Amino acid sequence: MITVEGETQSIPLEKYLVGVVAAEMPASFHPVALQAQAIAARTYVIRNTDYGKKAIKPTTAHQVFIDEKVRQQKWLTAFDQYEQKITDAVKATANQIILYDEEPVSAMFHASSNGATESAKNYSGHDLPYLQSVTSPEVSNETIIMTVSELNDKLQTNWTQDDFLALQLERNSSNRVQTVKGKQQFSGREFRELLQLRSTDFILIKDGRDIAITTKGYGHGVGMSQYGANELAQNRATVEEIISHYYPQTTIGNVCTKK
Repeated sequence: MITVEGETQSIPLEKYLVGVVAAEMPASFHPVALQAQAIAARTYVIRNTDYGKKAIKPTTAHQVFIDEKVRQQKWLTAFDQYEQKITDAVKATANQIILYDEEPVSAMFHASSNGATESAKNYSGHDLPYLQSVTSPEVSNETIIMTVSELNDKLQTNWTQDDFLALQLERNSSNRVQTVKGKQQFSGREFRELLQLRSTDFILIKDGRDIAITTKGYGHGVGMSQYGANELAQNRATVEEIISHYYPQTTIGNVCTKK
């Protein structure tokens, strides 16, 4: 049983997972990608609640969960179709979790990459053998325009446009910005979070009196890329192949044997 913060009653694990997969991955995705998401989500909740002993947040602070009422509002006339599709993905992977050295892994996942995932070491400083940078088949781009005033407000700086354009962006092995150097130094992660950018793979370009920021990918980049998993599934990858690609050196085991 899983205790979700804000819910009045505990929820059976597999029922909880339907609400997570529905919130975390588009229901239109390939069934095999939804299965991979179910396995990652099951692993995440097992590890982070210590097999149901602790509560979990229904937000991006942990993993997003939406109940049946919200799913009905989200999908409207497609509710029956999508509810069945996600329930089938959860059932197809019943009790399966990702293991490293016989223990549940930190099954991080994100929306999309810049062509490669990020390593845990680059992201948090913790080097984990199953959270290394690997290739991912999708790349998504977004460009936003921000005024110099907006940038200064978010970063708590007092820079000119030239100061922003002169920033040195030091990149790591996955081509994401590790350090931002200028009159003040930020980590790429800090810079992204303060400006609410989609990822840490970004460039700054002059746009009149403003600054255009183009990002590649969406999310922290660590672990499984959801859009990458969907592309792999569309190219006939199995769920086992997707999991082993994004979480190298792991195996898929059974939660019932790990209590």
